[in-house]
Amino acid sequence: MLNTEQIKEFKEELEKIKASLLAQIKDLESPIDFGSDIDHLDEEADEAEEFGNRLSVVKTLKERLQNVEAALVKINESRYGSCEKCGKEISWEVLKIDPESRYCQACKASA
Repeated sequence: MLNTEQIKEFKEELEKIKASLLAQIKDLESPIDFGSDIDHLDEEADEAEEFGNRLSVVKTLKERLQNVEAALVKINESRYGSCEKCGKEISWEVLKIDPESRYCQACKASA
C-alpha cells in the first residue's frame, strides 16, 4: 500500500509530466510555415508527410495526457494505485515506471 509521502511524490511527478505533455502538444499543434516556394511535388509531399506525422504524435501525446489527468483525479479521490480491472494494488515498481498506469502487472500481462 502506498503511503502519503509516496502518493505526494507521484502527484508531483504526474503534474510535471502533464506540464511537459501540454507544452509538447502546444508546440506540435502550432502552425508550420512551409513557405510558398514549392518548386517540386516532392517538397509538397514531404511537407504533407511531416504534417501527418505531427498529427499522429499529437494524438499519442493527448492519449497519455488523458491517462495522466485520470491518475491525478484518482489521487484527489484517494483511489490512486488501484487496478481498474481487478481492483488489486498496483505495485510501487510499476507506478515508478509508469505513474499513470491504470492496471497492475498481472492485468497488463493478461491483456
